[in-house]
Amino acid sequence: MEAFVNNDLKEAFVIGDIHGMHTSLEEMLKNWKPNSQQLIFVGDYVDRGPNSAETLNLVRQLQLEHGAICLRGNHEEMFLAFLHNPISNWASYARNGGMETVAQLLGENKQTISQYSRIKLSRLLHEQHPWLEEWLSELPYFVEFGDFVVVHAGLDLTLQDWRNTSSHDMVWIRQNFHEMANKTGKIIIFGHTPTMNLHHDWNATGMWHKDNKLGIDGGAVYGGSLLALEIDHHQVKKVYQVKV
Repeated sequence: MEAFVNNDLKEAFVIGDIHGMHTSLEEMLKNWKPNSQQLIFVGDYVDRGPNSAETLNLVRQLQLEHGAICLRGNHEEMFLAFLHNPISNWASYARNGGMETVAQLLGENKQTISQYSRIKLSRLLHEQHPWLEEWLSELPYFVEFGDFVVVHAGLDLTLQDWRNTSSHDMVWIRQNFHEMANKTGKIIIFGHTPTMNLHHDWNATGMWHKDNKLGIDGGAVYGGSLLALEIDHHQVKKVYQVKV
């Protein structure tokens, strides 16, 4: 499922993984020009960070009021799977930071919600946030903007046509994408893997670039940076970095 951009806008502002770092997101948005730039998020709005509920609400507000494109990350995928089938999928989601997100959305602490059944947690979320499941289910997997493709985790570069990449790989792929030659003719902007891991240096939280692949998950939730790119249809014009 592909998102579609506002063709009247000649530039885009692409923001990396947020993971509940609401204050950093607000700081980053000061650099965005709403009247001339398409806002694009690469996914992973929730889990692990201190303010997932506020982040989710802000991202959704920007979508409703400014046409922001909110791509699907693996954490949105896990959250949706939990809502669809709480009995089978709660343990996996909770291990990956979902406990914090659910607690924040329900206005409870983690100790309290740990005493609730999985069914009750899902029911309470549906009651208090009736828009949530449908919103998550409609998040697109990628968007094209000029010479760029923006996707959460990456693409299957072994395929003749990158568009045939599975939805699973678009939110989960790592090493096979990072190391494979990019022959797509596109510049691929992605998040998912913290750039410290790609740089092999825990202090290097800036953008990673190799073979027309641009990594912009600066590991904000791990004490790194929130990253964003200002692009036109053909090139990166500026890289923004908000250090945590």
